Amino acid sequence: MRIARFGLGFLVLVALSGCDVAGLAIDGKGTGPQLEVEEVRIDRESLTSNLALLSQDSSIRIGQDLNTVLVGGFRRPNRGVALRELPPGVSADFVGLGWETVERTVSLVAKETDIVLALDMENAVTLEHRDEVVERYQSNFGVPQSEVGDEKAKYWFWGSGPVRVMICSVRVGDGVYRLTSVLGLGDVMDRLRMNADSARQDVGAAAQIAAENPTK
Repeated sequence: MRIARFGLGFLVLVALSGCDVAGLAIDGKGTGPQLEVEEVRIDRESLTSNLALLSQDSSIRIGQDLNTVLVGGFRRPNRGVALRELPPGVSADFVGLGWETVERTVSLVAKETDIVLALDMENAVTLEHRDEVVERYQSNFGVPQSEVGDEKAKYWFWGSGPVRVMICSVRVGDGVYRLTSVLGLGDVMDRLRMNADSARQDVGAAAQIAAENPTK
């Protein structure tokens, strides 16, 4: 799953069309110019935003030092493989840090050491767990500003000034979901197509693929 963790639109298309995402590379080509470090600004409003990436006992916020936040629910387990990869579409001048197991991936993107994007992907969770995660965000941040999709693929978005939180749920089996939670600066998430408009496009394209391939 390492190669797919930032390609949520692609992941939705593949999952809903009945294909297996494993082994398919996402190279980021054809998605426009890459995001450069000097384009990203972490201002006071970003640093004081109440939005965060949440686990049961930990949180990650914009501007935190990426070397200090992998603790509590985000701590790398003993069997976790360390990551320093960056998502396609961002300059190599950014810094990547994180870890992955078969079940989960946690990835950070930073400008120098200041976090501008944080992602937590769980590869196979129950509907009950998914709903608990969504409720955790709703309890902390209120009603989502927008919801896109249905039970096959659904997105929730919260925004506060230049900061955004997105949750993406994709059904990958009978009662099994791939759940991705992302915190980031809006400019960074827009470049990675992590916004409501892109979500609508991806869900619509996936539905069309599914309709054209009814036997899958």
